[in-house]
Amino acid sequence: MNKQLIRLSVASALVVSQPAWSASFVIKGIEVQGLQRLTPQAVMQYIPVRAGQRFDESQANELSQVIYQTGLFEDVKLARRGSILIVKVIERQAIGEINISGNKKLPTANILEFLKKLNIAKGNGLDKQALAKAEEELVKAYQGQGLYNATVNISSRSLGQGRNAVDIKINEGGGTRIESLDIVGNQAFSDAVLLGQFESGVKKGISFFSTRDQYSREKLAADLDKLAAFYRDRGYIKFEVVSVDTLPGTTKQGIKIKITIKEGAQYRLGRVGVGGNSKLSQPQVDKLVALKSGQVFSQKNLELTRKNIEDALGKQGFAFTRIGLEPQIDEANRIVNLQLVVDPGKRVYVRRINIRGNNRTKDEVYRREIRQLESAPLSKELIERSKTRLQRLAYVEDVNITPEPVAGTSDQVDLKIEITERSSNQFRIGAGYSQSGGILFNTELKQDNFMGTGKELEIAFDNSSANRNFRIGYNNPFYTNEGVSRGFNIYYNKYNAEKDDISSYISNRIGADLSYAIPIGENDAFHFKFGAEKREIVLGSDPATHIKEFTDKHGLKYRQLPATLSYVHDTRNRALFPTSGQRHRVSVQAAIPGSDLQYAKLGYDGALYKEINSDFTFALKGKIGLGKGRKDLDNLPFFEKYTAGGIGTVRGYDSNSLGPLDSNGDAMGGDVLFASTAEVYFPVPFAKDMKGLKMSAFVDVGNVFEDTSAFKAKDLRASVGLGAVWVSPFGPLEISVARPLNAKDGDDKQVLQFSLGANF
Repeated sequence: MNKQLIRLSVASALVVSQPAWSASFVIKGIEVQGLQRLTPQAVMQYIPVRAGQRFDESQANELSQVIYQTGLFEDVKLARRGSILIVKVIERQAIGEINISGNKKLPTANILEFLKKLNIAKGNGLDKQALAKAEEELVKAYQGQGLYNATVNISSRSLGQGRNAVDIKINEGGGTRIESLDIVGNQAFSDAVLLGQFESGVKKGISFFSTRDQYSREKLAADLDKLAAFYRDRGYIKFEVVSVDTLPGTTKQGIKIKITIKEGAQYRLGRVGVGGNSKLSQPQVDKLVALKSGQVFSQKNLELTRKNIEDALGKQGFAFTRIGLEPQIDEANRIVNLQLVVDPGKRVYVRRINIRGNNRTKDEVYRREIRQLESAPLSKELIERSKTRLQRLAYVEDVNITPEPVAGTSDQVDLKIEITERSSNQFRIGAGYSQSGGILFNTELKQDNFMGTGKELEIAFDNSSANRNFRIGYNNPFYTNEGVSRGFNIYYNKYNAEKDDISSYISNRIGADLSYAIPIGENDAFHFKFGAEKREIVLGSDPATHIKEFTDKHGLKYRQLPATLSYVHDTRNRALFPTSGQRHRVSVQAAIPGSDLQYAKLGYDGALYKEINSDFTFALKGKIGLGKGRKDLDNLPFFEKYTAGGIGTVRGYDSNSLGPLDSNGDAMGGDVLFASTAEVYFPVPFAKDMKGLKMSAFVDVGNVFEDTSAFKAKDLRASVGLGAVWVSPFGPLEISVARPLNAKDGDDKQVLQFSLGANF
């Protein structure tokens, strides 16, 4: 019986002495029969007729459909007893439990979420058609992962009292493996070159963890797209994949793939023109066009040209530019002439900017970072710049900006800016251990977004075997409306150099400083800091000769007036784990006249980030430091010298252990520092969703030298290894496992290094 056909039951027990069903009648009452779990009142809410209304056969079909489509019933019949309308139903069994077994590749939670979309969930009515659909879709899901031997069996069984169990038994089978992948029809390029474009294929060497030979229809389709792009970027505009044949392999789970292609001829560019209403001058167009007459045709350069024109018009407010293409092919000479037809559409303006998600932060704090203005032309460049500036804020987790059309107009949009905030209020009491500082204790009250104003306030105390720090800091990033920031710090520091394996002395320092940052563009700023401090040196039982000689000549107490001027260029897309952009800082630090000790430092600290793909980011970092004493100082004071070794410079070597040694055989630091790192960041395989956790593979190179004349490239130390950084609620945790590549006799090697609880 087809359940979607409405059946009218006119049983003799119900219709004795009643007129024909076709005769209309006024309903005096409605009676629901056949209920087990549901109450009549629950069913009545789905019945669109009521007592007192006239009813006839023409309404019966519609009424039955309405009741059946609720999904609560297996069958619905209508009948009449006098003026009583009778609705007789057979209830659909409810799902009491769902049992899933045999699944490993697809998590149970994901399967349950998928079933819910098909209305298969506890408490829902049991729909056998939906169960059959679920079987089919789950098999497709496994095939999408390359598991073409997977089977899914879904059955139901009664639990009594109108409840049924749904049992899903899965046999994932083994993944389909590619035994061979061959390309037929290629002449211009070798098999090795073409197969090098593929993610699919036969495993190479002893790649135990490679999934290259795991067959996936989606992955192969993407590979074929790459193959087509490879040819079209090299002038083969008529390239086509003729066929893809999948043949059985030598094993049950193996397959052989044969791809037949037709290369066609290679074409060069003839005339390249840009027409239509481009809104751009000819010199502007010439700079934007990446296609040149006489070159081999390149699909990549064609798309780049389109993007360049769209971006240029986007800056003028033409956000919905369309660029058509009119090719003319000269078969005889293998030349293709291209005419790009530009239709910029209407200039689009921003009506309103609406910010959502700022639960802790005042609206103006975000608006001052936004470069796209209301009532101004919509600019993709300014939107991206606004997004970057917002993402750099320490209290912002994520930003999404969406233009929304304004109803009734074609040239206006509203910008919806959705901000995900991270907590800016941190009160931390913690303990930890680092190899450079030993056991440490820290407590910190910090607000990067004090009272929702974007201002920064910090009160911190750190204590370790080597360092004791106390600091109060405040910074207003928008001290002026132009974005000039102003801040101050009051600090106390006690440093035990012997605990840091440097020498036998203690440095006590107390001071304060005032700082300003003056922007000179979107990506550039000058920073100025001026301070005053008092330092006292306490010598240990066995200080090194150079320290004893220094203190004999200059004393043990110094009043200093340190000043720092720096220039910062920053184009990173975010502050935490950036994936693109660069940051460079050049600084000059000096003890200005009035200081007891006169010296100067010139420093550079930079990093460049390049996204490899959505998971991997390449970073190149470098540090250079040059110091020199002034007046009666030939070199930097011993407590201002650069050090190297350990996390932050060259991992794999003990912290602060590199460079020239003093009379006690300890590293004494130097006036010259060089350190560089090449690093690839990637998510931890089992914790990809944790944004504050990354792993890296790195190569470090660096050292410190007594002065510029002592610098020798052969004395640079190098290491290679793996690292991980976790920005935890208790402070940053960094760990590395590194192998020194060119350690020399006397070097202190340290393969495993970590820092926990404070930033060292």
